[in-house]
Parts: sequence; structure tokens; C-alpha cells
Amino acid sequence: MTTIYSASVPLPYQHRQGAALGLRAELRHLVELGYLLGRQAPDELPDWDTLVVTGPDQSTDARGRVWFEYTATVRASRADDRPA
Repeated sequence: MTTIYSASVPLPYQHRQGAALGLRAELRHLVELGYLLGRQAPDELPDWDTLVVTGPDQSTDARGRVWFEYTATVRASRADDRPA
């Protein structure tokens, strides 16, 4: 079984590499949380080769501040479910 995890972060500046590092950490926490809540098998691990970071999507808030939103997804599966 494969699970897809997703996270996003708005930043007040453009910095794709910094966003990717932060999103990877957040996705790692989501995978761990899934295990702790019993929503995944204990041997399900993220396949970081499937990590996709998109963005930035630019938006302006009510105060006129510009935000850059990045989104990341990663697939997680059990080791024995992965192609060799």
C-alpha cells in the first residue's frame, strides 16, 4: 500500500531550497504521526526519490504583504511494496 503525504508553507520571501528543507522535515513528521496514530504500518517509510516541491504561488494578504507558498508531496510505502 502506498500513502501520499502533502505539506505546504507560506514564506514572506522566495527561497525554494529553504522551503524544500522545511517541507521535507514536516513530511517526515507527518509520516511519524501517521504511525503513532495507527494510520500506517510501522515499516512504511517515505521514498524521498518521489519528493516533489511546487511553487511558489504568490499571493497578497489584506495588509498588502506578499507571500510565496510552496507545496511538497512524497509517497510512502512498505519496503517490500517498492519496486526493486
